[in-house]
Parts: sequence; C-alpha cells; structure tokens
Amino acid sequence: MLFVCLYAQDKTKTVLHDKLENKKIVESVLDDEFGDDDIIEFVQTKQVKQEDFIINGSISYTQSYNYAHSAPLNNISNDFRGWSGSKISTNVNFEKNINKNYKIKSTLKVFKELIYDLKSDEYQTVPKGYDQDIYLNELYMQGGLNDKIDIKVGRQIVVWGKSDNIRITDTLNPIDNTTPGMVDIKDLRLGTTMTKFDYFINSLTLSGIILHENRFSKLPKYGSDFANNNKIKAQSNSVSKPSNTLENSGIAFSLSGNFQGQDLAIYYSNKYVDNTMYRSNMLGMAYNKVMNSFLLKSEIAYFDNYDDDTIGSRVDMLIGAEYNGISDGSISLEVANKNNDAQYAIRFTQSYINQILDFTVLYLGFGNKQDGLIRTWIDYDYSDNISFNFGVIDYLYENINVFKMVENNDRLFGNMTYSF
Repeated sequence: MLFVCLYAQDKTKTVLHDKLENKKIVESVLDDEFGDDDIIEFVQTKQVKQEDFIINGSISYTQSYNYAHSAPLNNISNDFRGWSGSKISTNVNFEKNINKNYKIKSTLKVFKELIYDLKSDEYQTVPKGYDQDIYLNELYMQGGLNDKIDIKVGRQIVVWGKSDNIRITDTLNPIDNTTPGMVDIKDLRLGTTMTKFDYFINSLTLSGIILHENRFSKLPKYGSDFANNNKIKAQSNSVSKPSNTLENSGIAFSLSGNFQGQDLAIYYSNKYVDNTMYRSNMLGMAYNKVMNSFLLKSEIAYFDNYDDDTIGSRVDMLIGAEYNGISDGSISLEVANKNNDAQYAIRFTQSYINQILDFTVLYLGFGNKQDGLIRTWIDYDYSDNISFNFGVIDYLYENINVFKMVENNDRLFGNMTYSF
C-alpha cells in the first residue's frame, strides 16, 4: 500500500514537472520570437479580422386566425374566415468594415405568404405584393470625416421623437401599415435613401439630412381583409408619388442634446407629406424628463400648407408618462391631438420567469368615442436563438368609418423566430 502511494506521488510530481517545463518552453519561445507589444497587436489584429464581416438576422414563421368574419356576400369576394395568414419571413443584416473609419451596413427582408396557395379557392383577389416580396430595407455607408463629423449615405432609418406608439415628429421614414395594429412602430419603419451629416458639440448633436427618395408608407390594398371595398379599390388604382429628382429632394435638420435626466430635440423638415403630392414645412420639438420612477414625454409639430392652399396648416401634439416603479414591469399613457383628432395609447408590460416571458397589453384609441384596438400578447424566449409570440387583437368600431371596415378582423396570432 505504501509502495502504491509513493508511486502515485512520484507520478504526480512527474506530470506537474512536465507541465511546468512545457510552460517554460512556450514562454521562452514567446519571449524570443515576440515582444509583449507584438503579442497584444497580434491578438487585437485577429479580433478585428474576425469582425470585418458580420452576418446576423432571423427566420420567422407567423400564423393568424380570424374568428369574427362572416361568410362573403358573393362568390367574387375573398373569404376571410378562419386562417388568414401563414407567412415565412427572414431579416438578414450584413455589416462590412471597409477600414477603421468606414463600414457598410444593410438589411435584407424576404417573405412568402403561403395562405393564398393554401386557400386558393377562397381568395378571388390577391393584392399585389402580398404573396411574396424581397427588398433592401437598409443599405448605407457610415463613417467619420473627422473626430467631430460623421456621415451616413444610403437607404437608412432616422428616428425622430420620443413616443413609442404615436407618430408626431417621427416623419422622415414611412412605415409598413398593411396590417394596422399588429406590429409596433419600431418594427414598421421603411428605409429611405438619404445623406446624413452629424456634427458633435459636447453633449449636443447637430444633424443635416438630404432626402433623395420619396418613399411612401405601405397602406392596405384592395383584396386584403383590411381594405375590401370599392372605394379602396379606386384609391389603390390611383396612387402615385413624386419622382426621385433633385428638385423633389427633401431637407431636414435636427439639434438634440442629452442632459442630466432629460433629453431635448428640435426638428425641421421640408419634404413631401406621406402619401400625398404636396410638400410641407415641419417645425417640431420633443422633450423627455426622468422624475423618480416616471419618464415624462412631450412632442409638438407644426405643419404648414407649403404647396396646396386647400390643405390648411395644423399643429400636432402629444404628452405622456411612463411609470417604471413596478418590479419587472411598466405602464405608460400617451395622449395626442393628431390631424385634429384625438389619439390615445395605454401600454402595460410585465416580465416573468427571470424576464424570459413578457406579457403586454396595448390599447390604441382614436377619436372621442371607443374606436381603436386592443392587442394582448406574450413573448417567450425559449433559448438564446428561439423565441415565441402568441396573442389576440380586437378591433373596436363606434364612429370612425375606417374601423367599421376592419371591425371583424379580430384574430389570434402566433409566431416562432429563430435568430442567428
């Protein structure tokens, strides 16, 4: 027994001695061949090379089920009862570093809607672009001219304003509004071709923008369950937009600052108003302030009648508050006067199971009565790469005609996303 123990000790010493000798050899080689600066530079260079080209994105499958529609009145109308969506989509983000100052970024979006094939007997009309599409939502080059001036050229998204639910000063980018209320604004913005300069002065940022592209918001088209009457059909056939010429280019400026516990931004733009053939000057301001557990929000925007005397000037405004004093949750209220109509947004979010499951309820109200929608959903992060989304949306009609057309679009929806 003693012999075994002594042998084991000798064996252990031998192994440890060999490891120490190997370590000394490696250290000796490194000391002889590379200095400390060389080693650090080598590691840093390797890390930079690994990040020269980045690809990430997601693949999603989404289904929806309409439960409030009645049978169509005739055999030439689409039957929107039951399953109303079965979409496969992907967003792929590319980033390529040109050098230490400049990089190129892009976002490719692709989708295929299978419901028109699965229910071909029930869809007499397929809206153009609803069955499939592929487009670059963003493609731009970004870099620094010097330590105070940055430039970004190409199709990009520029967010103005502070509200998460109602757009007041956020006017530079159109949105995909083909399924109103189903998706938050942050996921709806469409890129627009611009040249943007940012000048940094201490805590202030002065931005100047030239808008080269007149891209309009996507609205529901005739044949979808959000636009299925003859008036919409006539409007769909007559939609036009200004050409992308130098004369039709827009301009925009912003001055924003981040101060202790508060943000302030001033905006100006001269551009074509979304989905119209006339231009307007917009002068706006947005302000945020943190007070204890509250985040106070406000926005105001003045629009003049730049081109068309039949369109009067107007002032849109918003005030809101978000309370974050709830453990793993928040509740917010936003009230706005937009296009001379009242709008409301109430949002409640609560996280559970160490913040891997989020429960959210959103109410959007329009007008002085009860027109609007209520969307309730759950987001569940199954893993770092896989997430699920389940919910229900209910459209409310009392007085506004557009909600009369969609009041039966109440639906269940679900989504599975793989991120890479």
